[in-house]
Amino acid sequence: MDNATEGIKKNALATVAMVVDNEFYGDARVKNEAKILISKGINVKVLCFSFGKAPRHEMVDGVEVYRIGINKKLKDILFGISNLIPIYHYFWQYIIIRFIKTHNISAVHAHDLYMARSAGKASRRLNIPLIIDLHENYPEAIMNYKWANSYPKKLFARPNHWKKLEPKFLAYASKIVTTTKVFAQILSEKHKISFDKFIVYPNVPDLNEMENYPIVRNVVPNDDSFYIFYFGGISERRGIYTCIDAIKILKKKYSNIYLLLIGPVDKAEEEAFNARISDPEVESKIIYKRWIDISEFPSYVAASNVCISPIFKSEQHETTIANKIFQYMTFSKPLIVSNCKPQIEVIEEANCGLVFESDNAHDLAQKIEQLYNNRDLCSKLGDNGKRMVIKKYNTTYFGNRLFDNYQRLLNN
Repeated sequence: MDNATEGIKKNALATVAMVVDNEFYGDARVKNEAKILISKGINVKVLCFSFGKAPRHEMVDGVEVYRIGINKKLKDILFGISNLIPIYHYFWQYIIIRFIKTHNISAVHAHDLYMARSAGKASRRLNIPLIIDLHENYPEAIMNYKWANSYPKKLFARPNHWKKLEPKFLAYASKIVTTTKVFAQILSEKHKISFDKFIVYPNVPDLNEMENYPIVRNVVPNDDSFYIFYFGGISERRGIYTCIDAIKILKKKYSNIYLLLIGPVDKAEEEAFNARISDPEVESKIIYKRWIDISEFPSYVAASNVCISPIFKSEQHETTIANKIFQYMTFSKPLIVSNCKPQIEVIEEANCGLVFESDNAHDLAQKIEQLYNNRDLCSKLGDNGKRMVIKKYNTTYFGNRLFDNYQRLLNN
């Protein structure tokens, strides 16, 4: 046991409440952070929702989880109107205060900006520190959510209001966790917050967990074909239609290039997406699955030749980086990414892929063709990515930095 961990254990075991306004299953960032803190001697209790029949209290991979049962549609409505009628915030504030008192909580770790108000008021009332974990640049992200910007929903959601709320909500925090250094620097300068207040923790993988999942063969047809793999949420702003257009260009020259898409479609775009993948020009070149368990991910990435993150260049995507980047790298696959700054930085640091111009299907097709015709380059880029994940982009490397900040906060 290291000295830092021993220092916390000598004092009464610190207990942290991680608050998430979603289900615990499937959120790798929350689970990985919780497991890191537990491994360092901090007691972690996750407070989250259950939209189904999950147990109200259970241990999940060593993490103690407490659930609040709620109807998913009701939750979405309450959240959607929270900027106009703050019932949602009052509800969470009451739940968090009760949870802190019941479990003798030492600090609250609230995930996402929109949980900062409830968690902030609760932590201030009971005089304990608050860590706000920003999964994304939410004020910019919500401006691209179709549900929040369609009439009449936008009258209740008030997406523009989040830019005004951001500095108020961040003021509650003792520490602010971001996924990139770039985002931390932007927030520090914009809101005059000391950079020392920030902790950078990217969406890095737990290598032990990811590499222990079995590799199943024959998950895709035609093993001798060339597969371009995308994993994650599907929408126009994530560049999926750019990928489809690139495949349309490539099929004229290559008959064995396929696009493998796995992930849920934004509800507002389901009709448009289904029309795109049903286009007779590309229908036979696209394989789509709505969902797989994360344990199946290694099998699909192993069956692929190139992995892709084609997100549109925007203020939101210039401040964060998706966990898929590091997951792809874990399995030695070459990457093709759009020219968003955080993605470029990782690609250049690791020399693990190619960069194309956002929303440019012809440039994307050219980059795919470059790797299709150079399998040695594919292997070299994939190996480089794997080495960088082992060296730096993993939960051990960034977990130590997360814990160091926690240690200072809790010991003070």
